[in-house]
Amino acid sequence: MRVHHLNCGTINTFGGVAMIGAARGVTHCILIETNDGLLLVDTGSGTRDYIAPTFLMRLFLTMSGSPRDLEETAISQIKQLGYAPEDVKHIVLTHFHYDHVGGLPDFPQAKVHIYKDEYEAVTRPQDMYERYPYRAEHWAHGPDWVAHSLQGDRWFGFECTPPVNLGPVEFRLVPLPGHTRGHSGVALHLPGGGWLLHCGDAYTFHGDVDPQNPRHPPYYRLFRPYFHLNKAFRQIGKHSPRLRALLREHGDEVTLTCSHDPRELDKFLIPQS
Repeated sequence: MRVHHLNCGTINTFGGVAMIGAARGVTHCILIETNDGLLLVDTGSGTRDYIAPTFLMRLFLTMSGSPRDLEETAISQIKQLGYAPEDVKHIVLTHFHYDHVGGLPDFPQAKVHIYKDEYEAVTRPQDMYERYPYRAEHWAHGPDWVAHSLQGDRWFGFECTPPVNLGPVEFRLVPLPGHTRGHSGVALHLPGGGWLLHCGDAYTFHGDVDPQNPRHPPYYRLFRPYFHLNKAFRQIGKHSPRLRALLREHGDEVTLTCSHDPRELDKFLIPQS
């Protein structure tokens, strides 16, 4: 069984310095071999986003400083690894924002797993904040949705959906709302590797979840008034203490990562001394 950590969308924004502590960000997706084909956690931006973007997608990509590099798309990297797009049987999403789901049309045959609250936010948006960041063209092909609900299960004290077993690989969705209504982490149990929790956008800077030395990005204070006034950011802020506690108590069993901090991706790509 092999696990591949991919950057499926570089971002370059000034605001990123305040959010992730770096001018250049990534979109960290995970590709895993299972007994039932390939499993992909988030897709990053897709082929159509770069070749034939809608007006709003072009605006989003421009604002994020995307280089629109087709070689960064998940489908391109999967082909470079020697797989076929049809080998992707399962896609597990942290949430429905365009930079996490844009590649869905590149894998029309895959089952798409999502937390029920996020699926409802997309199908029945409550306000403009749920309506505009979600782009219907990303699921116009009619994916094979699998919406997961809470049924009383727990994962290291966190609420979670029931486990899905794909041979030696198991995953659960761990609700971490705030960034979106149904935003979730994806908890992956990998043979011989313990647990990996992909937290999506529940945190954006590695220092936020450092159990020994928690800290904010260098320019965070410039944006702090906005973060404190914004309801979503206040809710997101509640996750970091719990995630730090998780690492303090179970750091030998659990590894965390997030979507956009390049250092969180690099720790899987650069051999550790």
